[in-house]
Amino acid sequence: MSHICDILVVGGGVLGASIAFHLAQRRPGRVVLVEKSYLGAGASGKSAALVHQSHRNHLTIALAQRSLPVFEHFADRLGGPSVFWRTGMVQLVARSEEAELNAYLDQSRELGIEIQRISDQELMEVDPNAHLGEDEVAAFERTAGYVEAVQVVASFAEAARREGADIRQGVEVRAILAERGKVVGVETNEGPYECARLVLATGAWAGQLPRTVKIDVPVQAGRAQVALFRRPADSGRRGVVFADFVQELYLRPAQGDLLHAGDLAPPPSETSIDPDSYNEAADGTWLTGIRQRLIRRYPAMHCGFGRGGYGLLTALTPDGQPILDRLPGLEGVFCAAGFGSDSFLLSPSVGQIMAQWVVENTVGDLDLTPFGLARFAEIAAPPEAEGVEQSEG
Repeated sequence: MSHICDILVVGGGVLGASIAFHLAQRRPGRVVLVEKSYLGAGASGKSAALVHQSHRNHLTIALAQRSLPVFEHFADRLGGPSVFWRTGMVQLVARSEEAELNAYLDQSRELGIEIQRISDQELMEVDPNAHLGEDEVAAFERTAGYVEAVQVVASFAEAARREGADIRQGVEVRAILAERGKVVGVETNEGPYECARLVLATGAWAGQLPRTVKIDVPVQAGRAQVALFRRPADSGRRGVVFADFVQELYLRPAQGDLLHAGDLAPPPSETSIDPDSYNEAADGTWLTGIRQRLIRRYPAMHCGFGRGGYGLLTALTPDGQPILDRLPGLEGVFCAAGFGSDSFLLSPSVGQIMAQWVVENTVGDLDLTPFGLARFAEIAAPPEAEGVEQSEG
């Protein structure tokens, strides 16, 4: 039996759910989202879900600035409970990097981001538990915070349903079906799904389906880890989000008196892991090491109780930037992949842009070239090939 829809979204994480919602709002015909497991089963259900605007990539900043108001008024716009916790975010760097930090702050403020240097005393006012070394400097982004990851996914999905989208779990897409250079559907465990347009938002699995039509989407599945600690009872009020570039550590408050901590940049893996079979537990040696780093920043945590941790999937591209593009050579297929830790940060704006692109064939006033697939051909080209091309031009 064949299932028929106008637009099919593959992937039930935060990006897929947001895209489905924004598509359904536009009434483009029948919108179906399929997820092979359950909503948020991949990285989305385990994410730190940090929300901030400061970033070194201008396109990411633009997308983040469009997303923040959505999170601030999430319940009004989508229904359900509020999801955003505004804590502010402290960024810490070594004093040797002070000049680079100042230049970064100047650039950020020019783009409308509320971020500024803070002194040791001001840091104590922001978070009295934090310790700043003499060789360290800090900046504070007032509007930053985090969102409740699972609730965001659930709210996007429920809002999509209210707008008429069909959300189907337990549907595994195994191959893209194409005729004469145009998508006609996908093959699943439930048989074929026919569609005229297809959106892939498959996270760590992003490279798999394009390979069935001999297209390379360079997204590597990796594994990161999260540690949970209970704050001591006398540690005072809940703290802020930290991006600690000295300890290479991020942390944020979590449910109750917990702290959620992890690596700012997970160690690169030489080989891609299998996203269907990876270690979902945190490594014992890693938990010990991150506790030591945490104590250097939060000395009171030497009395904090470890509450274990877990492994989670990451999806990264060769240059660390995401992909928002059509699949080359195959009409009707769009891809939103490789967002790493920025999936939640950008999910409202990415959903809106992808829906507009799919339905209206425009992305509005944004230039998405920096997130296009063509950049990887430029990265891969050897110097000799680049020189020949330039001389011929």
